[in-house]
Amino acid sequence: MALFISVLLTIGFALWFFKTAERLGANPIQWAVAGAISYQFPAWAWMLIVSKPYLSSLKGVVAKTSAMAGLIGYSWIAVGLAVVLLVYKFALLKTNVKAAG
Repeated sequence: MALFISVLLTIGFALWFFKTAERLGANPIQWAVAGAISYQFPAWAWMLIVSKPYLSSLKGVVAKTSAMAGLIGYSWIAVGLAVVLLVYKFALLKTNVKAAG
């Protein structure tokens, strides 16, 4: 399920960056790749380094099925989203494109 969510979000962010770069006159392929990487890398790093080890350290079935464990299990989505928004606001929107000609 996590892989499916990750793929859908990656495609969505890449398309979002692509369309914005096209509108701004920047290289859309380059920005689509940057959007995908800016989501994937922090999201998977957070999942593998923080949330999975934390969830494996919880003891008992009740602790692992609690709402807090569910939120922590999917916290990588919020981390990836935060990084994508930062890259969008502070990198893509501030891109200076030189006029051709």
